[in-house]
Parts: sequence; structure tokens; C-alpha cells
Amino acid sequence: MQTIKLTRQNPYTAQQMFELITDVDRYDAFIPYCTAARVRERSESEMLADLAIGYKMLRETYTSRIVLGDAPLSVTVHQAKGPFRHLYNKWVFEETADGCDVHFELQFEFAVPLLRRIIEPIMNRVVDRFVAAFEERAIDIYGE
Repeated sequence: MQTIKLTRQNPYTAQQMFELITDVDRYDAFIPYCTAARVRERSESEMLADLAIGYKMLRETYTSRIVLGDAPLSVTVHQAKGPFRHLYNKWVFEETADGCDVHFELQFEFAVPLLRRIIEPIMNRVVDRFVAAFEERAIDIYGE
């Protein structure tokens, strides 16, 4: 299993970043490799969402259970169905004097050996692009 952790500082509030991350229905408009996104179920504290990911000839769809936390603001994601043997990610948003720190952790292991060989070596770059997409989206929505 591979684990990737990072922290990014940004000038937006924790609430603003939380709202971007939880706007799952719009992921396909700005997240690299996301070709479709749909929230199937939604409550105050949880969502069930389908995401389609594509890169060149590879296409995969998976379903995630997304849990929303409020103390601190956080988003925890577990795969409910899809190509991973294990998928977990967590966002934690921590207010700072100049905005907020966004802490991101991803743990994953592909169930399909071909995907493991192709994607795992480049996953750090994929995660950097993924997180950068949210930062760019924040600029588009909230300004610089």
C-alpha cells in the first residue's frame, strides 16, 4: 500500500476550501483525469458518489463514501466499489492567521496488477496535480 501526505497553505478560509472539496458534482469540470462525477446520495454528514477517471486508454469508475466532519472541518473518503484493494483519503482544513492549511492524506493500493504497475510510479505527480486543481479552482471562484 502506498501513502502520500502533503500540507498546503492558502489564503482562503477553511470553510471555503471545505466547500470546494465537497462540491463533488463539479469535479469533472476541473480535476485532471476526472471524466464524470455524480453524487448519488447526500445527507448533512455523508455522501455516496460515483467518479469516472480516464487517462489515455485507461478508464475506471469507482464509488466512494464521503464523510463530512466539522470539528475540525474535514472530508474522509473510502472506496465503496471500484478498482482499488484499498482507497482512503482525508482532507483536514485548519484555520491560520493568513487563511488555512490544507492537510491531505491518500492511502491506496490497486487491486488490478496492470493499474498498479502503470499508475503507482507516477502517483505523487498525479496527487500534486489533483491538489493544484483545487487551488486553481479556489482562485477561479474566490479570486486571488
